[in-house]
Amino acid sequence: MRELPHLTFYGDASSRDKAYMVAGGFAVAGARINEIEDQIATLREEGGIRSEFHWSEYRGGQRKHAYESLVRYAFELVNQRKAALHVIVAKFEGYNHKAIKGENRDTSVNRMYFQLLLHRIAKFYGASRAIHVRLDAGNDCADICAMRNQLCAKAYSSFATKPNCVRSIEPVKSHRVGIVQMADVIVGAIAAKRNGVVHTSPKGDLADFVQRASGRISWDTDTAANARFLTVWQHRSGG
Repeated sequence: MRELPHLTFYGDASSRDKAYMVAGGFAVAGARINEIEDQIATLREEGGIRSEFHWSEYRGGQRKHAYESLVRYAFELVNQRKAALHVIVAKFEGYNHKAIKGENRDTSVNRMYFQLLLHRIAKFYGASRAIHVRLDAGNDCADICAMRNQLCAKAYSSFATKPNCVRSIEPVKSHRVGIVQMADVIVGAIAAKRNGVVHTSPKGDLADFVQRASGRISWDTDTAANARFLTVWQHRSGG
């Protein structure tokens, strides 16, 4: 039997303590991963960034050009269909994250990852690709990293994917994975705009730049049902 081509989804989450939490990331075919990682490494080096691209650490200044180059590159990949950006926006304001004993906002983020992986990654790619998932390490992905079997079973019954379409779900340290860094910056910017955060720092300008580069008027609405390379989903139940 012919081995299925591989695809990896690199994801991150932002703003779990705000009104809207955003999770999302980039789906990349296995053959393109090294090319993209190399280009992100080049952008870091040219920008004099010794550690990593990181939304929370952005201060503008001499790093502005490097971050904007990363954003432009991200959406060039999407527009050229070399990668796909999938985003879920969940209203966390007013949701009881502790309705079940032992649960919290991290648990709610894990649930949103499950929804995103099921209704976007598995649904879109599970019939033709062997999927791997790499999420920025933390408590907000600890549960989903242990739920591969449940995710695969649900995908198989819901969307007629290949059995065990998701081969692995693992946490990764963002400083080691450039595509996770790219997801961090884009998702952080989307979350800032979705929460109406008014930054007096350069973050506000970067959030505006991300929105312009995406071609979106705002992040407040869903993309069309037939969208595949840039999808935005306003999840209605909150958690």
